[in-house]
Amino acid sequence: MNIQTPNPSGYAPAKADPLRLASATIQAVDRIGVATSEEIEKTADEIMRGATEIAEKLRELAGAIREHSKIANEHVSEFCSKATCVLEGVRDLKMKLEGEAEAVQDTSPLPSLIGKPSQFTGPAL
Repeated sequence: MNIQTPNPSGYAPAKADPLRLASATIQAVDRIGVATSEEIEKTADEIMRGATEIAEKLRELAGAIREHSKIANEHVSEFCSKATCVLEGVRDLKMKLEGEAEAVQDTSPLPSLIGKPSQFTGPAL
């Protein structure tokens, strides 16, 4: 009885030497491993370059936001200072006017500058 094993591939020779086949298989596995590891390392390097670039951009963005925040703070502080000055001026003016109104009420009434029409001696306005 002569039992033949089928060829593992249509590309394999009809009578393959097992030692040569084992050696070729080991070499192929090594080449696949080396090629795969190189691709993985390239991908890792690209990811690191991209991450570094993104980190640099984020740092630039943080600096720009910091600067804009500082400028906005200065503008808001200036606005609040001016608004406070205006408010204090309005309060002072109100107090002056209220004081003058009280002074006018406390004094004798002023003579009326506009008389009755019969007392008016000039052209009508």
